[in-house]
Amino acid sequence: MGEAVGLHTTLDWLSNQQLDNVDFVLDCKRVVDSVNSSLDDSSEFGCIITACKQLLVDRFQNSHVEFSRRQANRVAHELTQATLSNPSPHVIDDVPTCI
Repeated sequence: MGEAVGLHTTLDWLSNQQLDNVDFVLDCKRVVDSVNSSLDDSSEFGCIITACKQLLVDRFQNSHVEFSRRQANRVAHELTQATLSNPSPHVIDDVPTCI
């Protein structure tokens, strides 16, 4: 659920920034499979996925949502961990060494 909300928040934010041609890489296979599926899900999770799909269709025509194992996506994982420890907007001065 958190990964789906995170994707929706990112899609919404980037659409407000008027960015396109963005590839979204997630380490949650269920979210990626759900976004790329044509099946409908009426659960709360499904509603968030439907909102993500709508943003992708409306604002990100040349973009893709892809899966990458967490081990292969270390930079994104390190950045995510850094943001979880400091949820308010700020500049990260202590850049993880893997970047």
